[in-house]
Amino acid sequence: MSDSNSVVKNAAFRVTENPVVIQGFMHGLRHPCLIVRLTVTVQNQNQWLTEVNNVLADAIQRNFAFYEKLRIRPDDNKRRDAVHLLFFWISKLQEVVKVPVFESAKVIGVDSKTNSLLIAVPTISSFHISTGKLFFWLLKVFNGVYAGDDVHLFLKELPLVIMQQEQMVPRASNMLRFVRTAFILGIPYSVIADQIYQFGYSSRARFLDSSFTDQTSRLGAWFARNKTLAAAVLRISGIPVPDHKIVPDVKSAEQAACELGFPVVVKPADLDGGVGVAAGLTTLEELREAFAAAQKKSKTILVEKHHDGRDYRLTVFQNELIWAVERIPGGVTGDGKHSVKLLVEQLNKDPRRGEGTHSPLKRLVLDNEASSLLSKVGMSPESVPESGEFVSLRRTANVANGGMPVAVFEKVHPDNRLLAIRAATVLHLDLAGIDLLIPDISRSWRESGAVICEVNAQPDLGETTTTRLYPQILHKLVEGHGRIPIAVVIGASPELDLAAAVAAKLSDAGFTTGRGDHQGASIGMVTITAGDTDPYTAGRILLGEKGVDALVLCINDMSVLRTGLPFDRFDLLVFAGSHFSKRVPQRSQTEAVQLRTFFNVFSPGCDGKVIVAGEAGMAVPEPFKLLPEALLTRPVAQHQIVVAISDALIEAEGRHRI
Repeated sequence: MSDSNSVVKNAAFRVTENPVVIQGFMHGLRHPCLIVRLTVTVQNQNQWLTEVNNVLADAIQRNFAFYEKLRIRPDDNKRRDAVHLLFFWISKLQEVVKVPVFESAKVIGVDSKTNSLLIAVPTISSFHISTGKLFFWLLKVFNGVYAGDDVHLFLKELPLVIMQQEQMVPRASNMLRFVRTAFILGIPYSVIADQIYQFGYSSRARFLDSSFTDQTSRLGAWFARNKTLAAAVLRISGIPVPDHKIVPDVKSAEQAACELGFPVVVKPADLDGGVGVAAGLTTLEELREAFAAAQKKSKTILVEKHHDGRDYRLTVFQNELIWAVERIPGGVTGDGKHSVKLLVEQLNKDPRRGEGTHSPLKRLVLDNEASSLLSKVGMSPESVPESGEFVSLRRTANVANGGMPVAVFEKVHPDNRLLAIRAATVLHLDLAGIDLLIPDISRSWRESGAVICEVNAQPDLGETTTTRLYPQILHKLVEGHGRIPIAVVIGASPELDLAAAVAAKLSDAGFTTGRGDHQGASIGMVTITAGDTDPYTAGRILLGEKGVDALVLCINDMSVLRTGLPFDRFDLLVFAGSHFSKRVPQRSQTEAVQLRTFFNVFSPGCDGKVIVAGEAGMAVPEPFKLLPEALLTRPVAQHQIVVAISDALIEAEGRHRI
């Protein structure tokens, strides 16, 4: 992972060593990272930084609808300003592409002799190469501007860089929002396979696939996906649903529409999210066009009786209504001055409206559907609606089709709340989006009439009005912050069997302890891996075990400095000795330097205590002399170390339950 442009002599930035891929966590970062040694040499700081900032800002503006320039301020420390700007643009490009990285690169070491910095660039698991390509592309731009070169060719590479970054983005917009929320809440998360994420550790871990949880009924999801079966189950349970018929061809569709009576709805019977749906059809011509469009999406089409009413999405989770919105069909509101066409253009300037999966709202297009609706009311794209007049340009109100959600949670009548909960319950769904057509959500469906036209087993929760849902759902799914008590023990002699002794002690307190040590990965007193297992691998195994309530990871292997820890935060860092079975990559270092390296690299991730094993009232062992002096004043006696570790983990358990 290198780039010749980054090592040009006299460049502002030069990478002097191959970047190191860190799969785990270190230096207090909550993401995996790339470790890069960077030599920085800059002159004429202010003018150069302003120019490079403007070049990149203009390039971003050409590729994205929204961007934010960084205000450049003079600074006496030229290297710090240049590095700060580099870090800003790494984060900015990750942000606008929606890469789920939520912290900035950081300086983790300085070598004044060589004028070089050691920096950590956050990334996500298995995508270090993509992050490296972004980093080296930025170096080319920075160095090119600094040298006064024409960087036009470099800027033409930006679409390719963007495409490479987009590979890192979860496909489901729900997942991106869940991950961002988990980071804010301090809930650990990781990719398990494909788009399935684990939130929390071990006994507190839960799986999510978009808005499918690990408790979502497979049969319930199957029912919900098949609209005819879902309607049958709901109808048996006394829940109002519209009449419909499955139709194999357009002639059958015409016959069904005549039997049901216009207006009707045409939609795929096996797709969610409003895909291929056309509502409010009043003529055979409209029916034929809708059938042809739906057939492009699915082979199974149904014709359904259209019911007048406002369109509401009620979100139910664990037998509780947690949110409700009214979905306003895509359209524009007149001002008495501008044409429909200009009003649509103004509407689409909203930065929330886009065409991508992760856009909170979707752009409106004056297509055939819009033209048909305009024609029905005697208008065209050039017509000027009166002030306050709403002109609908979509037959359905789905946000995916340009609709606008409006929060109505506080207005939902108790009967309508119960109806939505029952619809989710009878289909055995823990999380569901219930689409209700009703004249007024504040009036009971028993009085006004209503139908449930669809139940979504994997609903898109959205973002415009529903940001509160993501923390609410995660808090219901994941106990506390999803963390278990974790101790990292450095340099303990295998003869002590320290992890096993702590596991036995914690067992008396009701904990099942996972331990990674010289025996491999174990749960309680049972070893579950065969042969030698490095600390990172052992920890990863144990963090996925539902039977583990606490974790003790013993590190006697210097390779952890190349992998990182398997967790981003832990509760106790213990320096128990200087026994290291492998001395790679620090073969020539003394034991004291090795221990100090471990402290510098891993202590920023410790949210609790750091203790040193020694003998109370006596000098600490010689290898510990380079650790911070404050740690050496009150060592824990060797015969008390098991109790000290166990007590600290029990105390941490109390914090993690909150």
